[in-house]
Amino acid sequence: MYIRGFEENAELTTLISVPERGRFGNAKYRGNYAGEVLIRLIRFLQANGIQRPYIYDPMVGGGTSRDVAEALGLSYIVDDIHNGFDVVNDDFHDTGFDLVMLHYPYWKMIDYAADLPPELQKQDMSRMEWREFIEAVSHVNYKAAAHGRFVAVLVGDIAVKGGIKSIQREMAWPGMPVRHIIKVQHNAESFRKTYNGKFIPIVTEHLLLFRTDYQPGGEMWVLVPAQYKKIDIDQYVTWKTAVKKVIRQLDEITPTTVCEGIRKLFPVKLRKTNTPEATVRRTLQELEADGYLRRHVRGIYVKAS
Repeated sequence: MYIRGFEENAELTTLISVPERGRFGNAKYRGNYAGEVLIRLIRFLQANGIQRPYIYDPMVGGGTSRDVAEALGLSYIVDDIHNGFDVVNDDFHDTGFDLVMLHYPYWKMIDYAADLPPELQKQDMSRMEWREFIEAVSHVNYKAAAHGRFVAVLVGDIAVKGGIKSIQREMAWPGMPVRHIIKVQHNAESFRKTYNGKFIPIVTEHLLLFRTDYQPGGEMWVLVPAQYKKIDIDQYVTWKTAVKKVIRQLDEITPTTVCEGIRKLFPVKLRKTNTPEATVRRTLQELEADGYLRRHVRGIYVKAS
């Protein structure tokens, strides 16, 4: 099957695969991304009139962005925690970038600062708690949008017990999303492991490209991060559904027994109405009209056969 964008030197599409990491960056640096990803982004900018894009990477890590920019003869600035740069709290060194490339740390998976002095280890984003990490990612996204015309964010999902933590879902989206690109992972550490059927391996990453409409002193709309909050799911259950659930457990179906059942299983429904008994009676009548119940004698119902 032919997949557009998978061939060598391919255009940028919403599904990309770069099997070989290439000659850019330090191959021994864990979490390094393939330079072909940045090359395709640069080609996209060039096709849209930015012939010599000015590149910034504040978390350059193994040096991929630097090597690509040098190979293409483009102006660039790179920073990294290993150079003493705190991407969250320090200011970016210039404005007016055409592309800010953000490849965030693999949270809790790789200790990027283990070889650094203690004061720098405290600045390592990969050591933060999850909510602090997401807030930091969003803050850096805002800063990137304030310094450049386009922002590219390359992140992966992290498998945790029972599910995933998804950076791209929870972070702030800075500006207008141009494309959400799925990137196939190759040669990840997890590829060397064998999992049982209860685990679904993650073999893709997210590459999101945003247009910021950068303008000094201007304003910009952003999609704010996801907010964690508890909800009472009973408020999203209709009275009919709640009553049906209750009467499945009753030997005798009356307004009184149903009301008691609602009080035990769906207490929030009672708090949301000033006339619970009348609401239950009306719901029983509606279920009778629907053919779900039939009246046995006055005030007593049975389930319709």
